[in-house]
Amino acid sequence: MMTKMRSTHQGRPSALIIGGGVIGCAAAYELGEAGFACTVLDKATLGSEASTAAAGMLGAQVETHRPGPFYELCRISQGMYKSWTDRLEETGGVSTEYIPHGILRAALTEADELELRGRLSWIRDARWCTPGELRELEPEISPAVRGGLHFPADHQVHPVALARSLKAALQRQGCTIREETPVFRLLREQAGGRITGVQTAEGPFYADVVVLAAGAWSAALTEPLGLTLPMFPVKGQCISVRPQAPLTRATLFTQGCYIVPKADGTCLIGATQVEAGFDKRSSAAVVGELHGKAAALLPRLSDAEFLSTWAGLRPGTRDGLPFMGIWEEAPGLIFATGHYRNGILLAPAAGRIVRQLAEGEAPLLDLAPFAVDRTAAQPAPVL
Repeated sequence: MMTKMRSTHQGRPSALIIGGGVIGCAAAYELGEAGFACTVLDKATLGSEASTAAAGMLGAQVETHRPGPFYELCRISQGMYKSWTDRLEETGGVSTEYIPHGILRAALTEADELELRGRLSWIRDARWCTPGELRELEPEISPAVRGGLHFPADHQVHPVALARSLKAALQRQGCTIREETPVFRLLREQAGGRITGVQTAEGPFYADVVVLAAGAWSAALTEPLGLTLPMFPVKGQCISVRPQAPLTRATLFTQGCYIVPKADGTCLIGATQVEAGFDKRSSAAVVGELHGKAAALLPRLSDAEFLSTWAGLRPGTRDGLPFMGIWEEAPGLIFATGHYRNGILLAPAAGRIVRQLAEGEAPLLDLAPFAVDRTAAQPAPVL
């Protein structure tokens, strides 16, 4: 836990947030509510990387395959989401396009059915549906479905709308937003090692608190501090189609594919997971692959109009857990990075945790599983 910050900006404590994705903006919003004078620095534009390349599922249940700290973190954030988006919309006046219609996780193979049934022993807020019950909920689902799980609390937002809503809320708070401003390095006091600011092409910026939320680019900033974050970019490609008429209210999810219906009548279909370095090019082959998987679950998508495809780089970690918290070797620095494909879902909790740490309060949950130096404490694997 951090100590209370000193006031340095017209009587207010100040904060620099490195990264203008949904996690960085959520951190800035929470800090702004707490009275911090915030500046968000982004190498491009707000939300231009993984955040707006997502589909917007709030899948605390559907995307979690085992119990544990990560599952609890997801549930906490999911429970905060509706009130959090209500606050955002009230502050900034821009809708997040929150849709509360749940997710159906359908099995099309025997192996997938067995895996889903295995979750029933520990998962909460879910029920098993027979093939007939699934089609009662969503009549257009393929007759080949073998059953599945219904997650009524796994809602969705539109990631582009969420990014717009966050930006509007930050602007209303008076947050300084500096786009096209890459951070080259962290500035550190020689005595004590405290992080005091960042260096950019426009010169140094200083603050009481620095938040590292730079996604897949975070590790490059910690290396000079002697901290190796085992992070890597994972390319995820999605497509957008427009069916001739609405086919589903709920989000549909099956092995290797999800279909997320949006308020404008389109459906977002995703998403691949490829370790391809920082290559963001979209692949024509992936368009056909994703559309084929989606049509296997929702056959009438076969004649949907193709609209677009895009790819984003998710910040992956080797153990699948984000890096959140503080590091005693670099006081003044708060970590909020590595949320992989759950950045949209985890934004409320991540933002609140940053705020709590900056104010010297206990965080929402034990952060030991998400410690930034946890890999150094783990024994080397036996080869």
